[in-house]
Amino acid sequence: DYSALTDEDIAKGGELFRTNCSACHQAAANGGALPNGKYAPALHGVEPLHIYEAMRTGPQQMPVFSAGAIPDEDVAAIIGYLKGIEEQPSSGFSLGGLGPVTEGFAGWVIGIGGLCLIATWIASTGARAK
Repeated sequence: DYSALTDEDIAKGGELFRTNCSACHQAAANGGALPNGKYAPALHGVEPLHIYEAMRTGPQQMPVFSAGAIPDEDVAAIIGYLKGIEEQPSSGFSLGGLGPVTEGFAGWVIGIGGLCLIATWIASTGARAK
């Protein structure tokens, strides 16, 4: 049961998630591509029992996380962390989730465009050499 977790438990769940899960499911649990055409699903909106069972049985490409590797208390902490980030509004402007390359390129274009506009404004209003 993840509902009775403390902030420390949820922080530990975040650390465990980043260590054991984020390589496939990404840092924000949005899922991601795997080798051989497989895909790690997003974890937002997934029932806690489903996450628990997936961790214990390792469906498809997912490794099995036995109770010896990750105890039930730690699984609950991971689930609590996932539910916590699910409830938090995302920050920033995501461009509809088009991906990091697209979002990075858009940021680069806006940033460089802004710098060009500022440089043009400074050049047009600055002191002229005589």
